[in-house]
Amino acid sequence: MVADLRWSGRAQPVVGLTCLAEIDEAVLAARRVRAIVGAGPRIYYVPGEYLLRRLQGMLGRRLALPAGSVRVWWPGLRAPSDPTAHPLVLALDCESQSDMLAEFARLFDLSRPLVRGEIQVIEDARRLAEHELAQARAQNRSIETELSAALTRAQQAERALQTERPRYTSPAQSQ
Repeated sequence: MVADLRWSGRAQPVVGLTCLAEIDEAVLAARRVRAIVGAGPRIYYVPGEYLLRRLQGMLGRRLALPAGSVRVWWPGLRAPSDPTAHPLVLALDCESQSDMLAEFARLFDLSRPLVRGEIQVIEDARRLAEHELAQARAQNRSIETELSAALTRAQQAERALQTERPRYTSPAQSQ
């Protein structure tokens, strides 16, 4: 399994299944996982803590396969790989197997390398838009501050003019 995971020429994902501590069967039925991942990927069942610890020692904690879980490792796996690119689904106490399978299917589809690439493009565009919006808001606040200061100066100048110059009186009024 580890040789499969580390093989640089691997073109298919690898799926790892574990069992719950209380029962000695996979958290998800391999045939149901196969229906989601297709015929190409290898599916490994890793029973027992000893094998899971050895796998963790070889892959590192972030890419490990904990008991009571299922994980997909996509091609290109390396020690510094982003663990979110290799989704992990943990069996929850109150969760049915069909709910866990639905979550696995969702994460499997969303973590496909082409999909991840598109999501990254969208995420980069969102971050850029947020940055530009923050800059526009800061510029708007600066303009509002300058406008407020200019308005205050204009009002002060107008009051100063009104107090400095005498009011115009017509010649008829002065007599």
